[in-house]
Amino acid sequence: MQKRTTLYKSAWKRLCTHYFLNVVIVFIVGFILHDGYQYATDWSHLAQPEEAVVVLRENRGTNAEVLLDFLRKLELFDIDLRPYSDTAAEKFTMGYFSVIVNEITASGSLGFGILNGLNKILFDGRIAESVTIFLMVVLLGIYWIFVKNIFLVGRCRYFLERRSYPDTRPDRLLFVYRTDNSRNVAKIMLLRSIYQTLWNLTIVGGVLKFYEYRMIPYILAENPTIAPKDAFILSRELMRGDKRRMFLMDLSLLPGVLLDGATFHLTSLFFFNPFRECLFAEYYALVREEKRDGISRSTLLYDEPLFRQSAAVYPDADCPTPHVSHRSWMTMDYEKTYSPLNSLLFFYLFAFVGWLFEVCFYLVNEGSFINRGVLTGPWVPIYGVGGLLIIYLLRPVRRKPTLLFGISFIMCGALEYFTSWALEQIAGMRWWDYTGYFMNLNGRICLEGLTVFGLAGVAVTYFIAPFSDSLLSNLPEKKRRILAAVLTAVFLIDCVWSCFHPNTGNGITEGFY
Repeated sequence: MQKRTTLYKSAWKRLCTHYFLNVVIVFIVGFILHDGYQYATDWSHLAQPEEAVVVLRENRGTNAEVLLDFLRKLELFDIDLRPYSDTAAEKFTMGYFSVIVNEITASGSLGFGILNGLNKILFDGRIAESVTIFLMVVLLGIYWIFVKNIFLVGRCRYFLERRSYPDTRPDRLLFVYRTDNSRNVAKIMLLRSIYQTLWNLTIVGGVLKFYEYRMIPYILAENPTIAPKDAFILSRELMRGDKRRMFLMDLSLLPGVLLDGATFHLTSLFFFNPFRECLFAEYYALVREEKRDGISRSTLLYDEPLFRQSAAVYPDADCPTPHVSHRSWMTMDYEKTYSPLNSLLFFYLFAFVGWLFEVCFYLVNEGSFINRGVLTGPWVPIYGVGGLLIIYLLRPVRRKPTLLFGISFIMCGALEYFTSWALEQIAGMRWWDYTGYFMNLNGRICLEGLTVFGLAGVAVTYFIAPFSDSLLSNLPEKKRRILAAVLTAVFLIDCVWSCFHPNTGNGITEGFY
C-alpha cells in the first residue's frame, strides 16, 4: 500500500512538470491510436425528449458507455451498445466505407466487421467495391502495425524519459523510428495483439495474459532491439506476482473513467489520461528495480541512463541503442526560426491536414466521403492561417506551454468566429455550426472546439512545425521553390473559382456534423 501511494505521488509530480506538454503528447498519440477525434458535447439531438433513450444507448459519454469503454481499454471485451438500436434509418447508407462501418458497429469487432462486410459485398456480386474495401483494409492494417503500435511504444519512451529528465522533447515519440527498429517493434507488438486475441477466447486466460503482456511496450521503449521471445519472457517475469497490484491500479482509475462521462471527456483529456501514463511509467521503473536481479535475461534491460538523471534532457550519446545518422531530421528544435519559404509550405501543409481532419471526421461519423471546406481543392485555409499565427505571433511564449495553450485557445477562437461571420456575410451560408454544443457562441465557436485548438497550438509549436521544418529542409531549395510556386498557383486558381462556385452541399453547408 505504501509503495502504491509513493507511485501516485511520483506520478503526480511528473504530471505537473511541463503539464501541458504532457497533455498534448497524450492527446497526439490518442488521436493517432483512435483514428480521430469525436465531439462529446453535441446536445442538439436531445431536442426531443423521446429521443433520450436512443441517445443513452448509442452515444459515447453516458456512464454505461464509459464503463464499457474502460473494459474495452483493458482489451478484455468488445462491447457496444449500438446493437440495441436496429432501425434501418440509423444505418449509414452512403458509400463503400459505410458497409464496413456498419458491420464493425454491429459486431463490435474490427476483424469480424471486415469479414462480414466483405462477405456481404462478395455474395452480392459487387466485386469492384470489395476490391476497394480490401485495399482500404490493407492500408488500415499497415497503419495500425507501423504507425499506431510504434507511437504507442514512443509514448512509453517519452514518459520514461520524462520521469528522469524534465526537459524531455516531444520528438521522443519518434524514438523507435530514429533508432531504425520499427520493424522489430512492429513485429513484437503485432504478436502481442494476436496472442492476446487468442487468449481472450478463454476469458480467464485473456485477463491473465493482458497483465502478463502489460510491460512489453515499456520493455520495447527501453530496448527496441530485443528479440520477440525475450520480450515476452521479460514481461512475464516482471509481472509475476504483480498482476494483482496492477489490477488494483487499474481499478483505482475507474472512478475517473466514470467521471469522464459527466465532464464531456475533459477530465480524461486534461488529467486522467496523462496521469495514467505518468503512473505506469513510474510502475515500470519500480518493478524493474525490484526484480531486475532475480530475473533471467535481465542484461537486456540495459538502458541505465533512462533511469538516472544526469542532465535536463536524455543524453543520446550514452544511449545503448544508437540513433541512425540519416534520420537526424526527426530531432525537433521548437525554438528554431523558420524560413519564409518553409513557412509558405507550412500554410499549405496545415491547410491540407485540416482538410484531411475534417474529411476523416465526417467519414468516420457518417460513413461517406465529403469534400469539406469552402474551396474545391484539398485544403481548408483557416487551418493554415491559424498555424502560421501560432508559429509567429506566439514565438515569445514558446517556453511557457500553459500560456501558449491559453493564447492559442483565445486566438484560434477569434479567428474561427470572425471567419464564420465573414463567410456568412459574403456568401449567406455557414460552413460549420455548433448550435446545440455545450457552451457555444452563436453556433460559430464552442468550448470543446476551442479546447482542441488550444492543444493543437501547443502541438504545432512543439511537435508539428519543427518536425515539418526538418522534413522540408531535407528537400533541395530549388525543389521547395517549385513546389511552393505550383501550390500557390493552384491555390489562387481555386480561390478565384470558388468565389463564383463555392463548395456547398450536404455535409458542407447543410447537415454539418
